Amino acid sequence: MKEQADSIRADMKQLLLIAYNFPPLTTSGMYRAYQFAKYLPRHGWRPLVVSVDPASLQHTGPLDEGPLAAMNGEIVVSQARAFEPMASLARWRARLPGAGKSQAFPGGSVAPGGTAGADGGGKSNGASWKDWLTDWISLPDRQSGWIWPAYRAAMRLIRDETVHAIVSTSPPPSGHLAALLLARRTGLPWIADFRDPWIGNPYHKVRSSGFLDPADAWMEKRVVRSATRVIANTEELRLRFEERYPSLASRFVTISNGFDGEEIMPRSRRTSKEPFRIIHAGTLYGQRDPTPVVRALERMCDRGDLRPGEFELVLLGSAEGRSDTVTSLLRSPLADRIRVEPQVARLEALQRLADSDLLLLIQVGTTLQVPRKLFEYLAIGKPMLALVTEGATENLIRREELGRAVHPDDGAGIESALLNAMRGRSPASARPARFDFRVLTEQLVEELEGMIR
Repeated sequence: MKEQADSIRADMKQLLLIAYNFPPLTTSGMYRAYQFAKYLPRHGWRPLVVSVDPASLQHTGPLDEGPLAAMNGEIVVSQARAFEPMASLARWRARLPGAGKSQAFPGGSVAPGGTAGADGGGKSNGASWKDWLTDWISLPDRQSGWIWPAYRAAMRLIRDETVHAIVSTSPPPSGHLAALLLARRTGLPWIADFRDPWIGNPYHKVRSSGFLDPADAWMEKRVVRSATRVIANTEELRLRFEERYPSLASRFVTISNGFDGEEIMPRSRRTSKEPFRIIHAGTLYGQRDPTPVVRALERMCDRGDLRPGEFELVLLGSAEGRSDTVTSLLRSPLADRIRVEPQVARLEALQRLADSDLLLLIQVGTTLQVPRKLFEYLAIGKPMLALVTEGATENLIRREELGRAVHPDDGAGIESALLNAMRGRSPASARPARFDFRVLTEQLVEELEGMIR
């Protein structure tokens, strides 16, 4: 049996996957790359992954070696140490005369491969020379110090292994720049995968001013024109690429995010005597504001449609980006029905979702993005209420009938959705097979096979 397994591996094509976010990191950005890597071997492709070395990062969050152990050696992972220029600059700036809290570098610290929230972009006017220097160093992102280490680690793999294609995934865009250098050096076919837009991303404000926006646009153009295929994870983002690069329209493909169809979701431990539980899991930042739900509950209690003891709202995860909002909510007449709880490990978070009655999604101010959390909600299979504005998330929910999508300003609509859910008239979210990563990986393999024919 071992000889047969070795023969299968020897016959596999090999894919160089440039993914800054990858296990043991537990950032939300690592799941897409990990899920592709998990299922690619079933289609005859062995991933050779270049990711960041967590030991070289100032902040990593919790680490989990479990996903890599579950791969049973079917992939190769090379961790490239990163130089973090923003952290070094922050220490240097702190030593300058007059440096203080107001002069901290824009956006503060962020998770690996992450972005500052929409409120974290720093000053928009009157940027000092120190801010301008910070902006230069954060080009194209705060992970720019990883480009050359990733390139060198990838070249070592290419020299040691037979590589048939390259895939890079962003954010951070630095991964695409490393792949651009590799593709030019080796001539290998290359797929650039965009989990979020590079240009016009409201949740990616890392600079004090827009003077480097043309540089971002130039770099994106070089990536798009050099890549053999460009994958967008929403149809709206694919169409935006087509608008900007009409002569390259045939190059753009949509492969959405999804859930792991083989992962066993926890079962609810709730009893019928417990209050109706509404839960939002994940970081509150940017325009992710649960206030419209709290105000709707207040009005329903004032009218007598609900009694406060009948429900509770749980905000599970970091609320640093909206600490003022959370403080305000805790002054609400319903404050004793609102629980703000810290981030927990993923398995525990899934159990909390399973133990709830209504899953709250908030995606406001983005037209091209769908949060990964939506697909995790689908995997749990509970009713979902989404506060959304016009764009990819609303379109997907309505088109696939995944839950109730309501504008945050539609107070009556929010009340109606809450009342229907509490009375058992909201169906559980479906698990459409097209969002299963086993299916999505097949789509990726089709693109890979088409490039190397």
